[in-house]
Amino acid sequence: MPKSPQKQKPKSAATRHSAGQDAHNTLPTLTPAHLHGAIAGALAGVLATLSISHWLAQPDSGVAIEAVHPPPVVIEPTPRFDFYTVLPNQELDLSPDIEPAELRANDTPTDEYLLQIGSFRQEGDADRRRGELALLGLEATVELANGDNGRWYRVYIGPFASRSEMARARSMAAQANMDTLLLKRESP
Repeated sequence: MPKSPQKQKPKSAATRHSAGQDAHNTLPTLTPAHLHGAIAGALAGVLATLSISHWLAQPDSGVAIEAVHPPPVVIEPTPRFDFYTVLPNQELDLSPDIEPAELRANDTPTDEYLLQIGSFRQEGDADRRRGELALLGLEATVELANGDNGRWYRVYIGPFASRSEMARARSMAAQANMDTLLLKRESP
């Protein structure tokens, strides 16, 4: 009587797991495709090297190579600054009492200078800008202007008694990222 094959018992989970790890720890085997790829790459490298060396060894085939000469360098004379010698010999009156002529108070009516620091459609926005300027120490006024393009609330500071006051106010506004517009008005 032929022997009947014995029934195999199922392997426990631990046994199946360790058998799978053995397959992952083995080195990959090289196939004939790997060998064919290595040989093809080596042949391509040899052929490329031989063709480049053959091309370089060829004598000139009528192609003339001209030597390229760099353009001549022109050295410009350095600029001459005379103010180093002129300024120390000049006498300047730097007293703070002197103001430019157009901002001095005269008997005749003169122009006054204002800085516009915003123009807004909403009165609340103009008041907010006036508050921001007050925090900087600048006194601002809001004027209503009706024009062809609607109603605008414009924020002004000034008039200024001197250019230095105007420059100080303008630089403070610029440091707070506020654009300014210099305006000239005839004084009443």
